[in-house]
Amino acid sequence: MIEAFVYPVSAVMKFWHWLLSGVFDVANSPAWVGAVTLLVVTIRAFIAPLTWLSYKTSRLVVIMRPKLAAIEREFGSDTTPEGVKKHEEARRQVHKEHRYNPFAGCFPALLQLPFFLGLYRLLLWMAVPESALGHSLGLLSPDEVTSFQQASFFGVPLPAYVSMTPEQFAHLGTTLDDVRSVALPMLACAVFFTTFNLILSQIRTRSTLEWDNKAARRIYRFVWLIVPLVPLIIGMAGLTGKVPVALLLYWFTGNLWTLAQTAVLWSLLVRVHPLDEDAREHILTSRETRFAQRRGAKEKKRSRRRRRASALLHPTTLPAVRRELAQEKAEEKRLRAEEKAEKKELARQRGAARKEANRRDRAEAAQRRAEKKAQME
Repeated sequence: MIEAFVYPVSAVMKFWHWLLSGVFDVANSPAWVGAVTLLVVTIRAFIAPLTWLSYKTSRLVVIMRPKLAAIEREFGSDTTPEGVKKHEEARRQVHKEHRYNPFAGCFPALLQLPFFLGLYRLLLWMAVPESALGHSLGLLSPDEVTSFQQASFFGVPLPAYVSMTPEQFAHLGTTLDDVRSVALPMLACAVFFTTFNLILSQIRTRSTLEWDNKAARRIYRFVWLIVPLVPLIIGMAGLTGKVPVALLLYWFTGNLWTLAQTAVLWSLLVRVHPLDEDAREHILTSRETRFAQRRGAKEKKRSRRRRRASALLHPTTLPAVRRELAQEKAEEKRLRAEEKAEKKELARQRGAARKEANRRDRAEAAQRRAEKKAQME
């Protein structure tokens, strides 16, 4: 499946190399370096509208939250077919008002991924000599692949990578020191831009985070946990894996584009779709509520620690304190179980009501069709 996307990517790369070398008579090495850079720029520019659509969809979700929350408070506990129908109709009306499509945020990411994989796979095949095996890759002929493998960047062959054996360095006519002098600065830039883009994304996420959504909070915290691992993974891959100079050039160009694109699209987004007062108030209120809950939970833990410590100083009270703490924990567990059961029962009742509402809609539609048919006869 991924190999199929190598063809359109290779067509773009072939075009740029032909334009640079055939039309503008650029030398072999600069032509291939320019082709790789322009290939990344072309693909990213092509999918930029999809990225904008993803940004816009996420922004609309933030803007709609206060209205959707109000609808949830009004109809969320209604278990009648009429109430469920009004609930869904009110949500659809808000979506229609803001021209929101719930699927618009998913498709852009799914459509972008094959192009990224095709781009990465093509450069890896072309840059590592044993991967090409003298065959054509996509729309690139064997001669063009060989020409690419003979190109260099600042005097270092594009297929060269740091972890090659001495025999491989000798075969490409370069040395480890020469490869390091070019690869390490590019790897450092790729690590910096990737990490910075990830941190910037987290800052944007925090500014509009749905604090009362447990799943959203967990994802946000999880991404912060992997932020320190990202530079380690990329650095280890660049130093110990098959990451040729050509792929480092791809990483550098792609992450630089991402940084510039994020700055431009985010600045445009906040102007085209600014948050209204209700949306800002909703974010602030949900954040303060969440922080208050965290402070309460921490204070409860500190209180229990203090009581345990006090009981250790007065051993005669230790059994009573233990029973008291156990009762508190048991009560909290019971309340959580009851809350979970209530939510589950509410979801079951609303599901049954939704089925009944759909059944009534189908029956009414069938009756209208029958009436229309009888009138025609």
